[in-house]
Amino acid sequence: MGITATDIRPSRISSLDVTRALALVGVVVMNYHAYLNKSAAFYPERPSFAERIFNPLSGILTTRFAATFVLVAGMGIALLVQPAIRSENATLIRATQMKLARRGLFLYAVGAAVQWIWPGTILFYYGAFFLIAAVICTWSNRSLLAVSAVSIAVSTGLTAWRGYRSFEGDFTQWLSPTPNSPRNLLIRTFFDYTHPVFPWITFICAGIILGRNLQRLAQLRKQIMVWSGVTLLVTYFIRTFAMPDSIATRTDYVLQRVLSTNNHDHALLHVTATLAVALLAFCIVSLITESRRDHQAVEFLARTGHMTLSIYLAHVVIFNLVVNWLDWVRPTGLDTALALSLAFYLTAVPISSLYFRRFGIGPFERVYRAFGG
Repeated sequence: MGITATDIRPSRISSLDVTRALALVGVVVMNYHAYLNKSAAFYPERPSFAERIFNPLSGILTTRFAATFVLVAGMGIALLVQPAIRSENATLIRATQMKLARRGLFLYAVGAAVQWIWPGTILFYYGAFFLIAAVICTWSNRSLLAVSAVSIAVSTGLTAWRGYRSFEGDFTQWLSPTPNSPRNLLIRTFFDYTHPVFPWITFICAGIILGRNLQRLAQLRKQIMVWSGVTLLVTYFIRTFAMPDSIATRTDYVLQRVLSTNNHDHALLHVTATLAVALLAFCIVSLITESRRDHQAVEFLARTGHMTLSIYLAHVVIFNLVVNWLDWVRPTGLDTALALSLAFYLTAVPISSLYFRRFGIGPFERVYRAFGG
């Protein structure tokens, strides 16, 4: 009997699971702040330092946690595909790619449904990343870098063009549709809102490349952290000193959009800043995790990292329950969003840990595996 794709299941790596668990904290906080406080979260009149940090549109933390999730997903994809590639068995490679495609299709369908009660969910974007990864996961590192470069060029060029048209009075709203039809959902998936394929497929590619070198992480970690830190400093130096302070001409406006790190302006600096933070976060978490491999806290968080899909969907339901349906929580500011986030996370983590120890896999992860393998 030959080996099948189902037989090849990579062993869990604690640093990846712990990173997922910690990134989930940020996802919950940023989502709850944005969904609870709405315009007051995005455009506070006199923002405090904390409100600037947690601003869902322009804060230093915006989309960083989600990008870390995507980076780790890329590493997981590399670990899943590597055994098939090493076997040099074309049938096994295709079977593994089909497994990724089924998982992507499942997440895309679930995300499209969740979108109706949680506008802006990352799930259908995540599904699209997996569907694309099913094609490119066997490509060379050089080809993945080329995909990333093209992705960034497309998104930056589109941002520049939309800025040009906006200055002329054409706000190109057809590129920012409500995803209420297959056409509009596809437009949003590839070009619009918070996590579009262009340029977010870059984070999957970076994760795949890093995942292929995880066995050398101890030797590469310092270099990755140094280069990520330098990239972050250069990014914000360029944004601070090259971006026009005022909009006197059309060129000034286009430059403001192109040099923005805003998560709705999907240009080059947004990508470099976000990727640098995600890489730094993973390197720091992996360093601590590997040095405390048998610590109870590491095992505790790793079990949470096994169930992030279930916890993510739970945080959507709980928010709608206590805010929209029961009206127990009102939008009074960042402090309320932080308190709600903390209450959810401190409840979800021990419950998920106990659930995982008893059943071995989360409820939605079980469905996900049943469909995707």
